[in-house]
Amino acid sequence: MASAESSHGSQYSPFVAFIFLYNLMVGTGCLALPSVLLKGGWVLGTSFVLIVAFLSYVSVTFVLESMATANALIKLKSRDRLDESLLSEEAGQPGDDFPSEESHSLDKPSEEGIFEISKKIEMGEMAGMFFNQWGIIVFYSALILYLIGDSIIYSTLIARSLSEFFVNLTPASWAFDMYLVIFFCFSLPLCYFDFQKTKLLQMTTLAIRNISLYTMIILAAMKAVNGDRKDSDVPTVNLSALPNLFGGAVYSFMCHHSLPGIVTPMRNKSHLQRISGLAYGSVVVVYILLLVSSGFAFGVNVKDPLTFNFPADQYGLVGNLLFLFPVFTLSSTFPMLSITLRNNIDTLLQFAFNSEASSPPEESKLRRLMLTLLAVVPPTLLSYFAKHANISVDELVGFTGAFAGCAVMLIIPAGLVYCSRK
Repeated sequence: MASAESSHGSQYSPFVAFIFLYNLMVGTGCLALPSVLLKGGWVLGTSFVLIVAFLSYVSVTFVLESMATANALIKLKSRDRLDESLLSEEAGQPGDDFPSEESHSLDKPSEEGIFEISKKIEMGEMAGMFFNQWGIIVFYSALILYLIGDSIIYSTLIARSLSEFFVNLTPASWAFDMYLVIFFCFSLPLCYFDFQKTKLLQMTTLAIRNISLYTMIILAAMKAVNGDRKDSDVPTVNLSALPNLFGGAVYSFMCHHSLPGIVTPMRNKSHLQRISGLAYGSVVVVYILLLVSSGFAFGVNVKDPLTFNFPADQYGLVGNLLFLFPVFTLSSTFPMLSITLRNNIDTLLQFAFNSEASSPPEESKLRRLMLTLLAVVPPTLLSYFAKHANISVDELVGFTGAFAGCAVMLIIPAGLVYCSRK
């Protein structure tokens, strides 16, 4: 199956897993969230962040439990097949009235650690184990739609940011297309590998991301402290902003689709829930700081994305670097999304054609290359068509987050853990 490819891959520490989770959640959401939260008001915005973070964390524990149950089922089936093989061999040996205890324990999976997540099982494989046919169809429709939509948004934002930043160097008529092709060529090799192969990129991105975020928090706080406060127009509660609040929160706390690829290579999984909780707590702190500092400095009219509130003509080089912040953050998250999309497309094809992923090395490399192209090329083409059809990013975000994102974050994890306990 698709999960087999990483079962023997390199492993990393829990701290690296924390970095992956943090980077997945603090993506585009951190730049769009202040505007959405401030429109909802101080009380409603803060409360909604805490509530959605809690619900998202609970659904992460659902996915982890489902992964552990799926691993246990696979080990039990392997043990049953081993028992049948041993009995058949012993039945053919004359003079042995009873099978020896030693032969039963030979190469037999231990009861201890049977729920250990030692095999990467993508959410698509878990859906095949726990859902019926209609459940599998709904799952793949929601997950692939979300991942493709997310990839389109990332590609579009990166190409637009670069084309606007280098507006004086490239003609506006084909600048977007050129930077879209450049981004495609840069990201495709990274999408070919697994999560383990992007560790250096993720750690570098973590440093850049935190420096940029806390720089914006400090600059906004200095603006407010210097007497230029704009928080008087921020409401306490604005219920009309609830739909946008929900859509923004989905993007701000989404990591569920990539959990199998992140968790399985960890060397020590004894503190999975603690690591997940620490990642969520860190993200919530960053979001609250962004909300408070942006609210006092810019009020309800804060620009979206947040980096546009620090123009280069006022902040110089720092403003230019902050303008490119989305390019750095999204460039690191895009490979993770594409790897997850590739693995789930692989699993879907295996279910559809009842095939296994084990194949000769040459054929396996060709298969991975074709699946990588299938995961990266369509979103890139759709980003091109969306730009030239004048479809805004807000429309893409609204459709992807409100429907597919809600299913991937809340509904599917609850369905998986419910069916796995039956």
